[in-house]
Amino acid sequence: MSSFSCPHLELGRDFCLKLKTDCVPGRPGCVLQDNSGFLFSAEDRIRDRLSDKNETPKKKETK
Repeated sequence: MSSFSCPHLELGRDFCLKLKTDCVPGRPGCVLQDNSGFLFSAEDRIRDRLSDKNETPKKKETK
């Protein structure tokens, strides 16, 4: 097991200051995305976090 240190993490809220959203290590735009491996994909962890909050991801409108 390992841990990480991120200069963009606001610990009290588990919030990413760079992406201005919940911290999910490895998500698109995260500084750990390309240099770290995770047991579960970032997409799965984002989906789990959203379901925990009773939110659904907003779909992009297509024209």
